[in-house]
Amino acid sequence: MAILLCTLLALAAPRAAALPVEVPSVAGANDFACRTTPDKPYPVVLAHGAATDAQTSFAVLAPELRKLGYCVFAADIGRAKLPNLAMAGVAKQVWPGWGPVATTVFGSEVPYGVTDIQSQTNELSAFVTMVRGVTGAPKVIMVGHSTGGTEIRELVRRHPEVIDRVVTVGTPYRGSTFQGLPSMYPVFGALGLDGPETAAQVYGPAGAEQVPGTPTLDQLNAGGETRPGINYTAIASHTDEVITPPETALLSDPRDGNRNIWVQDGCPDLAVAHAQLLSDPRAIADIVAAVTDGPLPPPC
Repeated sequence: MAILLCTLLALAAPRAAALPVEVPSVAGANDFACRTTPDKPYPVVLAHGAATDAQTSFAVLAPELRKLGYCVFAADIGRAKLPNLAMAGVAKQVWPGWGPVATTVFGSEVPYGVTDIQSQTNELSAFVTMVRGVTGAPKVIMVGHSTGGTEIRELVRRHPEVIDRVVTVGTPYRGSTFQGLPSMYPVFGALGLDGPETAAQVYGPAGAEQVPGTPTLDQLNAGGETRPGINYTAIASHTDEVITPPETALLSDPRDGNRNIWVQDGCPDLAVAHAQLLSDPRAIADIVAAVTDGPLPPPC
């Protein structure tokens, strides 16, 4: 359940009158009394993907980063309520970002991350501003899973000066065909929906904007996938069934200290699905190595 930490924030950061986003209880994250240190000068902000939330996404990663001494923060973003509408003869709670088929099938239990990329980035930007204000840090380290990485890319486009390092995990730099989604959601496959159409139903505008050739991705890739002065690591899995082809989750031309990591590097037989990129031990070790600029885990 999301918690409103207004009292704590008032003590920790008198300038912060209210939280700009929903801040959930996540083990290892959202300690607003946390202060950066000389050896860990930048807090880590985690951005979840579409159709999920921070608590589900970062139950493993956040504690690992906190144990290393980082101040870690994560918010729930991308959920906005609309009035009840009658669909298929049943009153359903409709949320922007979910297509009519998904709304009818899944009802009112709609997770976060399903509004358009611009709107979600607005929320993420406000959260980053709050984190910087609370901690006093001039910059942050950003880690984004899937759609969360796309939001981070848009945040970099707007405010590169506040970001030191970017780690994307299963993020479609050049768009995804979402080949595995109809099998993951067979009700949509039975209706004849293909990958992009299923993504629009399950992930809403956030999904529709991340297929190849969309204006959103064209704008993000104009001039290159990275920005000078920011360190990038892109992490992908050969067995990712959501981000397809998996190579789209890697930088097309890593240079200047940026790097690509397959979770199968050193473990060629490892099978890691899209959601498992945030729970598989080797994937977590890769993310930690990217955040700390440390060595990759040894081969299996």
